[in-house]
Amino acid sequence: MMKGILATILLLVALLSFGFDFGGGGPMLMYFPGGTLFGLKNINVPVVDFPDFSDGIIAFGGYGYGGIPGISYSGGFGFGGEKVVNKDGNKFKVGISGGFGAGYKNLAFGNVSLLAGLGFGGVNVTVGRFVNENNTSMSDLENGTLEGYLIASIDYYAVSADLSLNVSLTSFMQISIGAMLIGGYSIDGWTVNGKALQGVSDSSKFLLMYSLYGGVGFGF
Repeated sequence: MMKGILATILLLVALLSFGFDFGGGGPMLMYFPGGTLFGLKNINVPVVDFPDFSDGIIAFGGYGYGGIPGISYSGGFGFGGEKVVNKDGNKFKVGISGGFGAGYKNLAFGNVSLLAGLGFGGVNVTVGRFVNENNTSMSDLENGTLEGYLIASIDYYAVSADLSLNVSLTSFMQISIGAMLIGGYSIDGWTVNGKALQGVSDSSKFLLMYSLYGGVGFGF
C-alpha cells in the first residue's frame, strides 16, 4: 500500500513542478522528535523506548500542489526515513514512511505567505532487530541463520494538519518551514509476515505524532 502511495506522490511532485503560476513542488526534510504527545509515544514502536529517544528520526521526501493562485490548492507529499538504535547490546532499526493527498489554503503577504493544509493518507512504521552478524554464506541462507533484520510493521490510516511559513526568493523558488500533526489508526496492528505480533498493547493501534519540516519549492 505504502509503495503505491509514495509512487503517486512522487509523480505528482514531478508534474506539478512545472506549474509555475499555478503550483509547484520540491524536496522536503522532516524531523520526528522522540518524546510523547498526550501520553502516546511520538514514534510508537514496541521494544525500543522512544519516550527517551531524544535524537528522533530524520525523513526525506517531496511535496507538490497546484490550483487557483492565492486561493486554494490540492496536492500531496511523501516521506521516508530510518534510524538505527542500540539497546541492551542489541541493534534495532526503526523506520517511518508515509504518503498523503492534501488540500491547502494560502494567505500571502507579498513575498511571504502562510500555507495551511489538511491531508489524508497512510503511515507505515517498522522495527527490526539485527541478527546473525557476519553470517553471509550459502549455508547460512539454507539453514536460516543468514545476517539480516527480523522485522515487524504496522500500517495506519491517517490524517494530517500542517502550517508552513513560505518565503519567495525568486518568482519560481521559495523556501518553507513548518510543523505537522498526524493522527491515525491501524486496523491490523503490528504484524509479522501478515500475522499479528503477540504481546503488543492495543494502544499501539493509535497514532498521534508531530513533525517539524523544511523544504525548497520550485515552479511558483
